[in-house]
Amino acid sequence: MTSLSNTIMNIVDSRKISISKDLKYYNSIKKGPSSKRETLTERIRKNENISIISEIKPKSPTLGNIRQNMDVKAIVRQMESSGVIGLSVLTEPNFFNGSYENLRTAIKSTNLPCLMKDFIIDEIQLKIAKEIGTTNILLINSIIDLSVFYPLCLKYNLEPLIEIHELSEIEDIRYLIDIGFNPKLIGVNNRNLKNLEIRLQNSLNIIPKLKQEFGYDKIIISESGINTYKDIEFLKSAEADAFLVGSSIMKSKNIRKKIRQLRGIY
Repeated sequence: MTSLSNTIMNIVDSRKISISKDLKYYNSIKKGPSSKRETLTERIRKNENISIISEIKPKSPTLGNIRQNMDVKAIVRQMESSGVIGLSVLTEPNFFNGSYENLRTAIKSTNLPCLMKDFIIDEIQLKIAKEIGTTNILLINSIIDLSVFYPLCLKYNLEPLIEIHELSEIEDIRYLIDIGFNPKLIGVNNRNLKNLEIRLQNSLNIIPKLKQEFGYDKIIISESGINTYKDIEFLKSAEADAFLVGSSIMKSKNIRKKIRQLRGIY
C-alpha cells in the first residue's frame, strides 16, 4: 500500500471493521439468476457522444452531506433520461453513507451498466456485487494487491475498473499484464489520495502515458473534480474516453439539466 492520507486510511480501517455486516447482508439476500447487461467497456465503446458515468453519492468526507433522504429510483430515472452511459453507486457506509440497497435499487431501476463504488478489501464484497447484479466494480490500486483482487473479480463475472492516481502505479498495471491478465478499463483519479487535493492536470499527466504503453484500445475514465463542460473538453484533450462525475451532479437541484450541460447540451 502506497502512502495515503489519514482520511483514506481511516476509511479503509473502518471498512475492515464493518465487513462482518457485509457477511450478514450476503447471507440475508435472496440469490437468483442475474440478468445480462452491457458492461461499462461495452457501452463506452459503442457510444459516439460524451460518455458520462453519473454517481449516486449521498455524502463525502470532504463535502459532508450532499443529498439526504434520496429517492434512488427517481434519481436513476433522471440520470438515465439525461443520456448517461452508466451509473456508479457508493456502497461505502461509514464515510459516504452508501449502501448495497441503494445499489440494488439502482440496478432494478435501469438496464444501464452499474459500477459498485466502494473500498474493496474483502472477497465478500465481490460476492454481494455478483448476487445483486453489478456489472462493474472499483478496485483502488493503492489499497489492494491487484494480482489478488483482479482475478477474483473475473471469477464472479465482474468487470473491474482499476483506479490509479499517480504515474508510479502504471507499474502495477504492467505487472498485471505480465502475469497474463488483460485489463480493459482503467480510471485515473484527479484527486491525490495522499493530500486529497484535486487537479484535472493529473489526467493530462497520466492518461496519454497509459495509452502509449498499453494501447489505444484501453478505455480510460477520468474521475473526480469534473464540474463543467469545459472540464470535459479539457479531459477529452487528455485522451479520456469517459468521465465519472459525482458531486457536481448530486449537488445540483436539477440533475437532468446538469448532466445535459456536462454533455454540452443546453
